[in-house]
Amino acid sequence: MPYPASPFNEDFNLDILTELKDGHQNVGSSVIQLENLQKTVKWLCTFPKVTTYRINGLKIDNGSVLSSIQNQLELSKCELNAELHSSIPDMIFIRHLDTTQLSLNKFRQEVVVDNDCGAAVLRGSHIYAPGVLGMVAGTQLNDAVSIYVDIEKNCKKGFQKIYEGKKVFIGNGLVKIVRKNLFGENLTPSGIAVHVTETISGCPSIPKDCLPPDWGLLQNTPSIICVLNLGPRQGEVVLDMCAAPGNKTTHIASIMKNQGKIIAIDKTPKKVEQLEKNCIKFGAKVKCFQADSTKILTYENDVSAGIESGPPFSPESFDKILLDVPCSALGKRPQFLNSVSEKVLRSYVPLQKKLFRTAVHLLKVEGTLVYSTCTITLSENEGMVAWALSTFNCLKLISPTHHLGRPGWEGITLSEDERQKVQRFGPEAENPVMDSVGFFIACFRKTCKIKN
Repeated sequence: MPYPASPFNEDFNLDILTELKDGHQNVGSSVIQLENLQKTVKWLCTFPKVTTYRINGLKIDNGSVLSSIQNQLELSKCELNAELHSSIPDMIFIRHLDTTQLSLNKFRQEVVVDNDCGAAVLRGSHIYAPGVLGMVAGTQLNDAVSIYVDIEKNCKKGFQKIYEGKKVFIGNGLVKIVRKNLFGENLTPSGIAVHVTETISGCPSIPKDCLPPDWGLLQNTPSIICVLNLGPRQGEVVLDMCAAPGNKTTHIASIMKNQGKIIAIDKTPKKVEQLEKNCIKFGAKVKCFQADSTKILTYENDVSAGIESGPPFSPESFDKILLDVPCSALGKRPQFLNSVSEKVLRSYVPLQKKLFRTAVHLLKVEGTLVYSTCTITLSENEGMVAWALSTFNCLKLISPTHHLGRPGWEGITLSEDERQKVQRFGPEAENPVMDSVGFFIACFRKTCKIKN
């Protein structure tokens, strides 16, 4: 039976998001905010229209990567073209198939996957073994199967029948690992379990091994723009405060051509390990440290070992600071179901303020601070900018060098000029290449020393 492409689940707990306007709205602005939220929530339940790939300029040239991706699309008989973006350096983008007339047949055999796996499939991934929750008994190698997402997280690992719970059809594929090799005691299966052949998103499947792993990576457009707005230059001292897994860190190193000092911090040991591995893989000369970035500032006079020895750091140690903060991550697409609590959502702002305070003190006068999130809430985005400007008289909100998003939402204490300088990435984006994920970017310059 043909199945049209459509939004998955618009019950995205809108009540929780609207409550986050508290303390940031002006009289008469709630209607505007509610309209923005409703439009954004609907958009989050759909899939992006583009796939973007960032080239690692430390290892390879743009032309070689573009040619390899074009060849892969031809081999997969995909009627799509890869292109270099005209104004975003080192970025290749692929527009997805038009899904307005798309219809896919559903097969008798089915595979059920979790939410994260389903979202990855709709962004061009095949299904890897850990993401499979259920597979119908009797399914054989290379059988055609239909792929479903268990959106309420009720499917138990190893399920072997047609799943009757709430599920969403997302595409079809061919089985590459049968169920006896997926489920059972003492099994730790790996590799591609289902080779995806078609999805309702129209996104091409680009195998991880189609390009050398150090040539670049699939990366969302706003994340690429975020680092471009930081504008790191050769010879500068740059801090990435919440760096793991290192996608933005390696981009900084690529722009600087490894000519300068880059310090990358993350709190979790395992994440720092992954950060270091990615920096080595990409050939990025970065000093990585495990630390809590809210506690990396010191006013002691005996910090004599230098920046590259690690934290703590003295005030005004860095020319550029990237603060891509831990956030509620509500900008991810597609969203199948949101079950995050209001308490958890509200817990991020206090942490973000602590990190921001540390960043301002560590930044040199005339230095640049880029604040970013991959969420959509006012409190973590425009609200943070308003708080920062009212808290630090040494900060000035500046126009970004790459302004490809949309202005900030109305309804808080930002002036119209300030609202135009921040960037929101969402359903309002007019450029189809910007139809990526929900994201927010604000750029600041430190104009003077902090007055104690």
